[in-house]
Amino acid sequence: MNTNNKNTKLAVTSLVLGIISLLCLGILAGIPAIILGHIAHNRTRRQPDQFGGAGLAIAGFACGYVSVLVTVILVALFLPLLTGLHVAKDRALYINCSNNLKQVGLAFRTWEIDHDDRFPFNVPSQQGGTLEFCARGADGSDANAWRHFQVLSNELSTPKILVCPADSSKQTASDFINFGPGNVSYLVRSGTNIDSTHPNEWLARCPIHNHELLCDGAVMPRSIKR
Repeated sequence: MNTNNKNTKLAVTSLVLGIISLLCLGILAGIPAIILGHIAHNRTRRQPDQFGGAGLAIAGFACGYVSVLVTVILVALFLPLLTGLHVAKDRALYINCSNNLKQVGLAFRTWEIDHDDRFPFNVPSQQGGTLEFCARGADGSDANAWRHFQVLSNELSTPKILVCPADSSKQTASDFINFGPGNVSYLVRSGTNIDSTHPNEWLARCPIHNHELLCDGAVMPRSIKR
């Protein structure tokens, strides 16, 4: 049979895909180049009278292997970097949340000094507190946390710190006039035993990071007991 009439389409396709994989598509074209290249090469060996282009097939799957290898190397190089950036971002959110609670603790302590050493939820509304709004759950956390925070507006200065930076379910309020439960991430624990005379009781908590603000103003992970 005339060699010019041999079928080389598969080999040519493999080579074209191999070249494309090196230029732009990488593994997306590299894997088909490898598969088609090996098929074409096997055909030339088994049926050399019908199929040609062995060299083209070898070049095609060789380019495919190179592109796949390059992709694997790049992933190996950049994956730790991307992972490190993600970890660094999570760490930054964790620290920002802790700082938010520290400011909340300072606001509670400042308010407490001006109200006979009592937090807002232990002071009647006639005296500027929120005692009548207490709605404690089984764990002591209060369903009306936002109201307890609202009376701290002078001490907090901004409601933005009441949303954990990792909490996408809540929105920061621009001021305390347009402020409600949807603008608060942090839980507040109310009760007569929640004051500075019980320094190790938790006062506020982040449900995302599990930071706990204690009555003495300290902020620590929930798992740590003092």
